[in-house]
Amino acid sequence: MHHNVWLLIVLLILGVSLIACLRASACAVAVRQTSGGVQIATESAIIIWDSASKTQHFIRRAEFQSDVNDFGFLVPTPTKPTLDEADDEAFKTFEKITEPATVTQKMPSGGGGCGCSGAAPKAANMMTETGDVRVLEEKRVAGHDAAVLEADDTEALNAWLKEHGYSSRPELEEWLEPYVKAGWKITAFKIAKKDDKEKDVATTALRMTFRTEQPFFPYSEPADQTKAGNFIRNRLLRVYFVSDQRMSGALKDSKIIWGGATVWANEIKPADRTKVLEQLKLPEPTAPASWWLTEFEDRAAPRPGTSDVVFSVADRQEKIARPPHVVYVQSAVPGCVMCLALATYIGVTFLMRRFR
Repeated sequence: MHHNVWLLIVLLILGVSLIACLRASACAVAVRQTSGGVQIATESAIIIWDSASKTQHFIRRAEFQSDVNDFGFLVPTPTKPTLDEADDEAFKTFEKITEPATVTQKMPSGGGGCGCSGAAPKAANMMTETGDVRVLEEKRVAGHDAAVLEADDTEALNAWLKEHGYSSRPELEEWLEPYVKAGWKITAFKIAKKDDKEKDVATTALRMTFRTEQPFFPYSEPADQTKAGNFIRNRLLRVYFVSDQRMSGALKDSKIIWGGATVWANEIKPADRTKVLEQLKLPEPTAPASWWLTEFEDRAAPRPGTSDVVFSVADRQEKIARPPHVVYVQSAVPGCVMCLALATYIGVTFLMRRFR
């Protein structure tokens, strides 16, 4: 009877030790305003660049925080753009392609203690003359009211915007000045809330196609949007750049360094290229024929400088991937050496005493 009691105690200790070690589980957690009541929270863009024809396809979507019922945003382009709808799924496709790999590892053993530890309107193509401002096109596209504008005078353009319900202020006029002088076109988009009570407003994907000598992202903002309280500190800009080579980005104002980091770069499979073209409603022959994707992330808030980001072929063409996600799995064999040693010691002691 005495020996049976000791045997039961040993089995209980061994069982508790094994269960304690095997229950150590892992947990992986993945984490991800302008005054006047409108602030940009997050922004994503897809740029497809055809270097042969100097054509840029620019697809953009954004999330805003707004206290007003409707607002507008302006996009400058060097030539008149063609506006069309695109599918938001293209962004999800790129997210999937560039996501980090998942690596599984056995649960690490416990520390120096005895306890086991675990890891915790319809299109109007006729040009309308309005003095120093010409409306090249008005169109309802992707839920936006859009007007493509051309102007000879910044003050007249600012007045046109005010007359048509857009923001008009000195900082905006100052921001428009270099684009008007360069003869660029300004596309004005107007967004309206579905519900007056909602705070967050998200735009659907919209494609702009235009000719340009150098691909770019419209990065500069009016000066008042960089003042404290007029921007969201956790704002994220993500740019998926597609070309036939890996690309690099820099501010046109070379005195200031752009903080956009290259987080992924690699060639894209033909099947993924075909899928994205369908989602963006672009024809299959759209160049380039083979794709190299470069992904940039920029978390600067406020944005530095007053110039746009321009892109060029990167000096180094190596592939880049995000660091892998490590997922710890339970080991088939107990990893808590101290617990196993203690159980073994007790078991051996019991057996020695029994045979004596």
